[in-house]
Amino acid sequence: MKKKLLTIILLVGFAYSSQAQVLFSTAQTLKKGGWSIGLNPVYADNSGEDFALFFHGGYGLSGSSDLGLKLGYGWGDPYVGLDFEKTLLAGKPSLSLFGGAHYWHDFGLDVGTKITFPIGNVRITTGLDLDVNFGEDANNDLEIYTPLWLPISLEIYLKKQFSLVFEGNIKLTDHAFTTVGGGINIYF
Repeated sequence: MKKKLLTIILLVGFAYSSQAQVLFSTAQTLKKGGWSIGLNPVYADNSGEDFALFFHGGYGLSGSSDLGLKLGYGWGDPYVGLDFEKTLLAGKPSLSLFGGAHYWHDFGLDVGTKITFPIGNVRITTGLDLDVNFGEDANNDLEIYTPLWLPISLEIYLKKQFSLVFEGNIKLTDHAFTTVGGGINIYF
């Protein structure tokens, strides 16, 4: 029964995945002094290049918060992002807020919320992910656009410090684009 449920969750996550910035994390922040790394290939229904590769790392701060760094390449340009996440509710479920900045084609600010439901060695996470991007229109005038996504992710801990993660992002605005990916997270 557990294997069937896990298979259904994975398939639904991939089937409903859509456009979004890549989160690949839960609402549970890293413990103070703890750190993590991960590697995640991502498919996007976005222009001519379909695949990108993301490396991400995190470092736990005090007060149930952490910093995250994401580096990626694909979809035509490199991606660099930095975020701060704060846990508001720890337990079952966990709830956090995050904010940060990134550069990919244009400079942007990130803000969002995540809620994680732990079930044994599995973490199911969803939330909202909003970017406020500052670009230029065809006349070189400032254009502000705001892609918004509904991320859905599944993290399966194979060991205490090692997990597989799968994520899809559902497009909620016209400026967003569909993504689906998977990979690994390692915790120290």
